[in-house]
Amino acid sequence: KSEDYYKDKIVLENAEVFKGFFDIRIEDPGIISRLYNYCSGDEGDALEEFLDLCEEKIGRKPHANEYFCIKSGSSSFLGRWDQGKIEKINQAKELLEEFQRLGISPKNREQLYALNSLLDVSLPLVTISGLAGSGKTFITLMSAYALVQAGYYSRIVITRNVQPVGRDIGFLPGSADEKMSPWLAPIMDNFRVGLKDNNLSLFNTLKEQGIIEVAPLSFIRGRTFNDSILIMDEAQNATIHELKTVITRMGENSKIILLGDVDQIDTPYIDALSNGLTIVSEKFKNEDCASHIALKRGERSYLSSIAAKIIWVCYGM
Repeated sequence: KSEDYYKDKIVLENAEVFKGFFDIRIEDPGIISRLYNYCSGDEGDALEEFLDLCEEKIGRKPHANEYFCIKSGSSSFLGRWDQGKIEKINQAKELLEEFQRLGISPKNREQLYALNSLLDVSLPLVTISGLAGSGKTFITLMSAYALVQAGYYSRIVITRNVQPVGRDIGFLPGSADEKMSPWLAPIMDNFRVGLKDNNLSLFNTLKEQGIIEVAPLSFIRGRTFNDSILIMDEAQNATIHELKTVITRMGENSKIILLGDVDQIDTPYIDALSNGLTIVSEKFKNEDCASHIALKRGERSYLSSIAAKIIWVCYGM
């Protein structure tokens, strides 16, 4: 009889994985009004009432920076648990002005949660997981660009695990920057769509000015990133040891964003429950400096969403 190796798994079941948010349905809409009043400065008993409701419905207190939706009929309250307080989240029209200028708005509630974390400069670590086409790379790049335009950071550093799908095509010619070009195709695709940069002139200009830097993961040890946003795509293909190396590179006034789809892992010996992205989101779920969101809806196309769900069912996820 063969068995899986459980020592490296942070949790043992997919249902136990931290999503970064929860929903509660209630009969009495009065608590929703009291929550809005609480966020307007009227303390009252709303905080204690909310914590009692969490204990009753989900069996625990909210984790640090965990988002929630309290819904009763047509009324709802969207908030975040922030250092022992309830914070009403920003709606699309209340997000960073530089982001609104891009003409982009969240397509679902989970994307709105993610944008609130991405555009919050008080959160130095944000992890986003989601199925293919859920928009995690797109909203992250647009948020990073808006934050740099707003002057919060001076540059965007992009890295990723260079684990191929299927057979490797072999060594690539050119400099380290040229070798990374094929791996950055998803980043370029999102720039074309989000910033209408069809010929990548803006992307190349930002690279020449040092505002965008490509940092190969192989050479990242020993570096320090100050005043930067570091985006690591395909983080589900990294081990926890690799992600620890990356996270510990972050210096003053910097933000790191880890992205990945834990159902598309190409690295041998790790899976949806033992990859670095899942472990980081679980380990940091009670830290005030971190936020995690799991995007569940595909927005790329109808075909992409159906394909992701069919594969999900085939593998018994």
